[in-house]
Amino acid sequence: MKVNIRITAWLSACFCLILLTLGAFLWLSPPRAIPAESPTVATNNTLSTSPTTITQKPVVNPQVAVNKPHQPHQPVVNPQAVTLSSLTLPPVDYPTGSIGEACELNTFPPRHLDPEIRRGLENSPYDNTGGFKQLDEEKCRLAVENHMNPINPNLWGRENDTHGSHSVHALVAVDNPLTFERIFTDPAGDFARVQEALARPECQLGQDTATNWQLNETCHADAMLNYAMVTRFCYNFGILTRPKQYYSKEDNPTPEQDRRMWIQHLEGGWVRRKCQSLDPNLKLWLPVHTELRQQIQELQIGDKNKSVNATLIELAARLGEEAAGLTHPVDIERIRGKPQCDEEGYQYGPLAEWFTTDLSDPTNLFSKLTPSVDRFRHLVPLFGKNIKAKGKVISFDHEALARHLCTPPYHIPPSVDEAPDPEPPSCREIVTELRQEKLSPSMLELLTTFEDVAIRLDVYE
Repeated sequence: MKVNIRITAWLSACFCLILLTLGAFLWLSPPRAIPAESPTVATNNTLSTSPTTITQKPVVNPQVAVNKPHQPHQPVVNPQAVTLSSLTLPPVDYPTGSIGEACELNTFPPRHLDPEIRRGLENSPYDNTGGFKQLDEEKCRLAVENHMNPINPNLWGRENDTHGSHSVHALVAVDNPLTFERIFTDPAGDFARVQEALARPECQLGQDTATNWQLNETCHADAMLNYAMVTRFCYNFGILTRPKQYYSKEDNPTPEQDRRMWIQHLEGGWVRRKCQSLDPNLKLWLPVHTELRQQIQELQIGDKNKSVNATLIELAARLGEEAAGLTHPVDIERIRGKPQCDEEGYQYGPLAEWFTTDLSDPTNLFSKLTPSVDRFRHLVPLFGKNIKAKGKVISFDHEALARHLCTPPYHIPPSVDEAPDPEPPSCREIVTELRQEKLSPSMLELLTTFEDVAIRLDVYE
């Protein structure tokens, strides 16, 4: 019996000790924090957010902490601190294979966001180096490449311009059109061909020999233009001079406009990657190429302050490179004190006399002037065949020409005092009026050709 009493007493003592230990543990432990409610993320009616990741830490109750032993300091966290996992606009319907679909533009955040905020989003398209993550994906890269390859670098970003001599690049069809695909196909080979040509006396046209179009192939005039364009975009800030559309947050851009800004940046990213892949020795301003630069500069005609690039393009035009013979100075802001696009190849190509017409003259081909009977009377003949200038047959892109003549917006020259017509006449109205005149059978045939093209493109009305 005494043994049982002793066992009972010993068990009671152990039980009490356990209770005291548990009580001490609970008293010394920090109180369990009650999770705060997730803060509401404010968005406007054009933004949507995916589930957000909320960053919260326990908030210490100071009344409880007063009666507790000393503990390490626990910072109080702002309950409004939020890290968004993604932020997007309403989706845009993109066709399969387009940049929008292949690069998943609908997952991109709004373009106008502050860069610091944008970098913190999980759906930011930039990697740690500032490049586009999407361009690492083959599907996106191929879509951007297929989009960029056929673009004429002189027209990049200028698709909606209403005037300017650069429009000739879209209107005149040449046998070897200038494109991004052409200039990036073999830059190293083009540079070697330029050096080879400049080592031959017959290719070094002097002041007394303005042109010799028969030397086109012999002197690798196409390689001269290719290398000059690579130099412009890769070593001479050419990407920065490309016109871009920009919409600020205050402009309240549509999802389509916002995505258009992203597409422009993807285009620029593609060109930069092409440039980064080049052999560094191709840079014309390296000390090893000092003698070559001096040789090119000695071939300048007229203005001795032209850039080396402009001189090389003009030499290509003088040697018969048709695309180089369409180039014209572009009035754009100087970048870091270096003139951009100052070549005047048009002076040495077959269309030289076409550039002398005043921009406000209705016969001027290169400005997008309002349709008029006088303008059409002079320009509809370009829809014919065997058009010659300086004895050379010129081919025009009839579809580009019809859009140029019939689609607004139109350029209103500063010399015109009258307010622009809010509803300019359509091409149908002008042709109907023109048919009231006594026209020759050949002119009537040209009008019919023009009508067929404009109707097919749905720009006639």
